[in-house]
Amino acid sequence: MDTLLHLIAILIGIFGLLVYFRSVIRVMLLNWRERDLISYFAAVAAVVLIRRFTDSGAGYERIQRSQAWVFPVFVILSVAFWFLLVQLCFTLILWGTRAETSFIYSFTASGSALSTLGFKTPSSWLGEFLAIVEGAMGLAIVVLLFSFVPGYLAAVQARERKVGWLYDRTEGHPTYQTVLEGMNTSEQDINDTGIWEDWEAWFRGIYETHTTAPILTFVPSIYHGANWLRTSASILDTASLLMSVLDEKKTYAAHMCRDIGARTIQLLAKELHITAPSLGRAIPHSPDLPANTFDLVYNQLVANGVPVNPDKEKCRETFTQLRAEYAADLNQISRITSMPL
Repeated sequence: MDTLLHLIAILIGIFGLLVYFRSVIRVMLLNWRERDLISYFAAVAAVVLIRRFTDSGAGYERIQRSQAWVFPVFVILSVAFWFLLVQLCFTLILWGTRAETSFIYSFTASGSALSTLGFKTPSSWLGEFLAIVEGAMGLAIVVLLFSFVPGYLAAVQARERKVGWLYDRTEGHPTYQTVLEGMNTSEQDINDTGIWEDWEAWFRGIYETHTTAPILTFVPSIYHGANWLRTSASILDTASLLMSVLDEKKTYAAHMCRDIGARTIQLLAKELHITAPSLGRAIPHSPDLPANTFDLVYNQLVANGVPVNPDKEKCRETFTQLRAEYAADLNQISRITSMPL
C-alpha cells in the first residue's frame, strides 16, 4: 500500500509538470487563442484584487490609476502560480522516489532547488539529479518573468500611439462628429484610403495581441483621461456613418476597417465575459451624443459638397443598424473594464 501511494505521488508530480509546461507554452509561445487555466485564474485574481481596493463610484481617472496595477499583479500571480506548481510537483516526486524521508523534507528540498538557494539537497544521486533539473526550471521561470513582459508592454505601446493621435486631433473628445471634423469632411479626405488602412492595421494589432491576452484590455491608456475603447467606438461609428451615407464603392477601405474592428470588439467581449464577468458597471455607448448629432454631421457633409445619399432618414436607419451590430459588445467591455465610452 505504501509503495502504491509513492507511485501515485510520482505520477501526480509528473502530470503537474506537464500542466506547467503546457501552461507556459500556451502563454508564451503559442500565437493562438488557447485558453489556459493558470493564466485564467491569475487574470481573474488580479482583476478582483484591484477592484477590491477601488471605489465602485470613483471617477475614471481614479479607476485608471488603479487599473494600471492589474497587469503587474497578473504577472506576479502567474509566476507565483507556476513556481508553486513546480515546487509541489517536485515535492511529490522526491517523496515518491524516497529521495527524502518525509514529505516536509521533500517540500523544503524542492524549494531549495527551485529557488536555486541550495540550502538543502538530497544526499542520493537521484535526489541530486532532480535538484539540478528543478533548479534549471527555477531559472527558466525567472527568465520568463523578464522575457514575456516586454512583448506585452510593446503591444500596449503600439495601441496607445493611435489613441494619443486621435485624442489630440479631437481635443480629447473622440466621436464620429469630431473625427470627421478632423478629416475636414471633404470627399477627398474622408475617402482617403491611407487613413482607413492605418486604422485597419490598428484594429488588427489589437486582434492579434489583446484577444490572445485579454488581460491587456484592462491596461489603461498612457494618456491622461484617454482610453482605447472609446477610440475604437469613435472609429467604428465614423466608418459606419460613411457606409450609411456614401456609395458603397467609395467606402471599401472604411468597410474593411469597420469589419475587422467589429470582429475584434466582438471577440474581446466574448473573451472578457469568460475571464471577468460582471465585475464592473455599465457605461452605455449609444446615448453618448445628442439626438441631432447625425443631422449636424449629415448637413455638414452636404455643405462640403460630399455626394451623400439624399434620403437622410434611410441613411439614419442604416447607421443605427450598423451601430447596433457592435454597440452591445462595446457596452459589455466598458462594463467589465470600467472604461467610459
